[in-house]
Amino acid sequence: MGWLSDKAAKWRRIIDDHGGDGRAVTAGWQSLTSDLEVLARWSEEAQGRLALQVPDPAARREIMRQRSCVFTEEFGDGDILALRALYQASGDIETVLRSMRDNPDRFGQPFLENGAIIEVRRPRDPAAYAKATDAYQRQLAACYCPLIRAARKRMPLEYCCCSAGWYRGIYQGIFGRPVDVVVEASLLNGDDHCRFSIRFAAAGL
Repeated sequence: MGWLSDKAAKWRRIIDDHGGDGRAVTAGWQSLTSDLEVLARWSEEAQGRLALQVPDPAARREIMRQRSCVFTEEFGDGDILALRALYQASGDIETVLRSMRDNPDRFGQPFLENGAIIEVRRPRDPAAYAKATDAYQRQLAACYCPLIRAARKRMPLEYCCCSAGWYRGIYQGIFGRPVDVVVEASLLNGDDHCRFSIRFAAAGL
């Protein structure tokens, strides 16, 4: 599984950069299979090892943001470059968000609220989500991460910083400047949805 080798190497480098032992955290990845339950169990255990190697929660959150999947690696850079050009031409954030909302399957429904861009993730399976009767069923129906869905135990909340990193890559690509992304609500925390706020790093939007 070449993709897993790449992911493990990337995570190892990031952990090392933050003062932890990346090799210790990613130990055992070579024996993993494509079985999601096996991958999920290993991921839970790896998060525990990460907490031992990097005691600072803020540092762990940043590690998870940096190890996230990357929009342009999955979909190419055409959409991001088009939105960047739109922002450069209009200078208006709402114009960019409106264009993103016109492509909800790729960009969701971002909106402005109190000086921040807000992303509320739509359920992966809306029908199952509507029928869910408890937090765990909602998590299974809503979450896009197959490892979270396969996990029998709850992953730590910081795991959702992976999604924060996904959004950070999108918005930094569009606006051409650093942004801060905060997980404001998460299915892993028992919330009904996952919600992220995005602000320019130096000041409010």
